[in-house]
Amino acid sequence: MDLVIRNVRLIDGTESAPVAKVSVEVADGAISWIGDETARPPRRVHREDINGRGLTLIPGLMDCHEHFAGDGGPDNTDRNRSDTPEGYAFLVVGNARRALMSGVTSARDVGSPYGVTIQVAKETASGAVLGPRIVASGEWLSFPGTTWVPGVGTRLSRRVETMEDMVLAIHEQIEMGAGLIKVGANGRRPDGEYYGSLGPEVLAAAVGAAHGSGLKIAAHCMGFEASRQAVEAGIDSIEHGIHLEDETVRLMAEKGTYLVPTLSIWDIRERMDNQNAVPNDQRSENLERKEHSLASFRRAMQAGVKIATGTDAGGSPVRHGFVAREIELMVQAGMAPQAALEASTRVAADLLGVGDQTGTIEVGKRADMVLVDGDPHSDPAALRNIWAVFLGGRRVL
Repeated sequence: MDLVIRNVRLIDGTESAPVAKVSVEVADGAISWIGDETARPPRRVHREDINGRGLTLIPGLMDCHEHFAGDGGPDNTDRNRSDTPEGYAFLVVGNARRALMSGVTSARDVGSPYGVTIQVAKETASGAVLGPRIVASGEWLSFPGTTWVPGVGTRLSRRVETMEDMVLAIHEQIEMGAGLIKVGANGRRPDGEYYGSLGPEVLAAAVGAAHGSGLKIAAHCMGFEASRQAVEAGIDSIEHGIHLEDETVRLMAEKGTYLVPTLSIWDIRERMDNQNAVPNDQRSENLERKEHSLASFRRAMQAGVKIATGTDAGGSPVRHGFVAREIELMVQAGMAPQAALEASTRVAADLLGVGDQTGTIEVGKRADMVLVDGDPHSDPAALRNIWAVFLGGRRVL
């Protein structure tokens, strides 16, 4: 697909300042030229010629924590428990499309029943199914006692009993075609106290199995102990991370461990409580989660930890297609708007392992781009005003 977008305001995701009145050319799915319109070389007629005046062009957005096999919403935990793999696959396809229409051109799926998202990821990569480029983990792996989100039934998580079982299960996921591995690193006692459910040895074995096959590994972490153990073991990304202490974030910054904070979870629950007029004394658990989540996020940000956006859509009441809200919450928590946008573009691309292909708008990279009406650097809410979405140069919205 040949394409030119003329006279647009460009935010390229490279930490550079925005540039006004830029033209961007695309050929064969890749960005082929960027510059002032008056200096654009003569070309044959493009199949699509867009006047971007008044619009802002940004890299395609990324959601690093999705569960496409769940719809989200207030009754997410009650849906689809007895569904078939084929039924879940239909859910994945529909929710992937919703994410794409919101500007998400790449995503991680960190848990799906029967591993169905692994196959759908192959179909979106080939273009047979319309959706983001997906890095999928299949079922996520945990020991008995691990807290997990039952949003699409217990098939979201596969229980293993020993370190040997964990390593075997990881290799089975890899044989299925997984693009990353996901484990659950914490449990929760009856009194509500979190603890490290895998422990250092099992975590180290899991990391070794994933890294030995060239894959990254993510860990569901709630509780100070689980997060610290996961970082020490070499986990690539901490998911949720609502309990992070100073030593843990210092170590994360030193080792290059990413945080995917999923602030949207407590946000959507807070909004549902307000909508349903839930009494304050019944909101205590979510309010506590919010307090710890914001404190850990700010602690990580101040320590220089790499932070990437993730919504937990489908694994919680969060619905697909609202990564813009996650970016807004990051800004409200103290992150600069430019940094928050880059957390969903350049930084997220590096976490996904596709930073050499996408995540910024540069010559030679894939033309995964979004046109928005507004300036997300001054007003992150502009990311809700999607004017067009391009996936590999193909306009999909």
